[in-house]
Amino acid sequence: MVRLLVLAAAVLILGPVSQAADGPGRPAVTIAFDQADPRIAFAVGDLCDALRQTGYDVDGGGPGVRIAFEIHEAGLGPQAFRIQREGAGTIRVVGGDSSGAMYGGLELAERIALGGGLEAVGDVARKPYVFRRGLKFNIPFDARAPSYDDTGTAAQEAVPVMWEWDFWQAFLDAMARNRYNVLTLWTNHPYPGIVRLDEYPGINYDDVCVLKKPVDTRTDRNFDNVDLFDPANVRVVRKMTLDEKIAHWTKVFDYAERRGIEIYIFHWNIFAFGAEGKHGITDQQDNPKTIAYLRTCIREFLKTYPQVDGIGVTAGEHLNRRKAGPVGIEQWLWQTYGQGVMDATADAPDRCIRFIFRQHMADLGKITDAFRDYAGPFNTGHKYARARLYSTTTSPYLDIEYRRQLEEHRVPCWLNLRNDDLFVFRWGDADYVREFLQNIPRDVMRYEAGFYMGPDGYVWARDFLSKEGDLAGRLEVDKHWYRFMLWGRLGYDLTLPRTYFEQRLAQRFPEAPAGAIYDTWAAASQIVPQVNRFFFRVNDFQFSPEGCISSDGFLTVDAFFQHPPLPGSGILSVKEYAAAVVKGQACDGITPMDVAESLDRLAETTLAGVAALREACRPGKELAATLADVEATAHLGRYYARKIRGAAELAVFRADPKRGEARDRAVRHLEDAIAAWETYARAAASRYRPQLLARTHYLDWNALLAEVKKDVAIARGAGVK
Repeated sequence: MVRLLVLAAAVLILGPVSQAADGPGRPAVTIAFDQADPRIAFAVGDLCDALRQTGYDVDGGGPGVRIAFEIHEAGLGPQAFRIQREGAGTIRVVGGDSSGAMYGGLELAERIALGGGLEAVGDVARKPYVFRRGLKFNIPFDARAPSYDDTGTAAQEAVPVMWEWDFWQAFLDAMARNRYNVLTLWTNHPYPGIVRLDEYPGINYDDVCVLKKPVDTRTDRNFDNVDLFDPANVRVVRKMTLDEKIAHWTKVFDYAERRGIEIYIFHWNIFAFGAEGKHGITDQQDNPKTIAYLRTCIREFLKTYPQVDGIGVTAGEHLNRRKAGPVGIEQWLWQTYGQGVMDATADAPDRCIRFIFRQHMADLGKITDAFRDYAGPFNTGHKYARARLYSTTTSPYLDIEYRRQLEEHRVPCWLNLRNDDLFVFRWGDADYVREFLQNIPRDVMRYEAGFYMGPDGYVWARDFLSKEGDLAGRLEVDKHWYRFMLWGRLGYDLTLPRTYFEQRLAQRFPEAPAGAIYDTWAAASQIVPQVNRFFFRVNDFQFSPEGCISSDGFLTVDAFFQHPPLPGSGILSVKEYAAAVVKGQACDGITPMDVAESLDRLAETTLAGVAALREACRPGKELAATLADVEATAHLGRYYARKIRGAAELAVFRADPKRGEARDRAVRHLEDAIAAWETYARAAASRYRPQLLARTHYLDWNALLAEVKKDVAIARGAGVK
């Protein structure tokens, strides 16, 4: 970032950026732009890097190519841009607004870098496919200010990272480059630690703390049984005054604004960490002192951080949903958050605060009525794919549950794209993302809302799992660069073809054939969605595919009898399959055996691709790590294929105990599953440390082997009295 700041300073003094060719045939380049616009300046920084990498010198001058940035709102619209060549000597980047000009500049820089120079640049015009493209970030501010569920290793490791400026600078830069323009921070009640609350003496606190004792599966995610403000339970990891903490978040939110990223703060309810027991405040919704306190918190938060663009609420996690009247969910939200926003904007009538109400556990008609006097954009949100972003590209739930209300009340709706499927291994399937985004109901967004993507059971901070020293500690958005790039870039421009992604892969991994990486990675990335369609669990605590675990621990073969496949997938459950087999009927649908065959084919394709890539090149460290992740995913797919076959055969035996050969086949399949898990565990545990997942259980591949072996005992014991 120092280089960009120095460059910007030079531009302010010297005027247009001039760059001369390093070799013959390269013309000099001058760049004219509004030096006071930080978004365009950011893009110009990347543009200069691309020119330098393709042989241009920033120190030259003279006649040559001129690149000019301008904004023309009437002709394009927000976030849109146009790049046009005017003869041989001028390239013009026109944005519909500042963000559009930034995206145009980033696009131009990328085309130069990928194409090898200015000659690769042609005319192009783009506008956003989804207007707002966001990330969902459950933020662990402090042990004393937890998010929805900080009982996992990831959240505990992330607390100190949240106070690192370098982390946020790199994170927000990556968001802008990937065309994300919304960051939603999800929390319970952080305000005593980030806002000065002079009306409530004794509530504010300094410093950043973590828990002294490690979390485990018995830790209550609401921390109802732990005094988080007892020094016996927490320790300081960063000494900071309240003013220093406010300065930190002011800097972060300012920087987001400079990258065209809106900041929204979402809240679960009701929590009063730091205030409970003081000034008559409790976590009870019928307590007028609590209502007044939370209203004050929102008012002071928005006044302290004028960069914040939205407030979101979710109801029902920690309150009595049966209460009605003045303290019913909808009215309570209005009296606290809604009126807190109105108080904050009373003295700033030009300030626009978006309010987003999550559909979960409340009624759209009632909330719309409660907020009828709200002076600002009022939106709602829906958990579009449940907790299974990586399951199907045609999620049915919004149409079933919410469309009627949305059309009746005409409230713009956000899609909450929840990934509680994949945390450890790198994922990348452009076709899946493209098809998913093609199918989303953009009509309910009403040209105003969008999506926010992220997990409830993980925090994308720094990689704390890797055993490889050179890769440990890097940003998760860097480790998972391809996944984050796919959703952001295709969310903005759905027309991006395969060739573009191959170019990006070639740029990242120049030592290997990009097409082979693309195909191999995509094959591996189809495995977990296939597993999820067969064993579909709507909630995050019910299934973590990377460990075959739920909140109760390992999911045995019997678990596959308890829950049906994804509705509408056409997949038969093991019980439906067994009933058809026993009756001698043809199966009307995709059988468990078909699913297992599909998983095996994907695994074989992946493993063959990995072997070919290793044969074709000497992978660098990052490609080697990527191939190892892909390989581990293939072995996971082989495990599930064998487990599914075993479950299906066991179902046949249980449907007709006279078919002892079915039980024998089940035993053999589950013995094969043990071997597949052993291979998977070696691949995973050799590179990653165990962790506790917040919403499910311990992800310790070697320790889970003992549980995997119990499936064989279950099958052998079937029918034995």
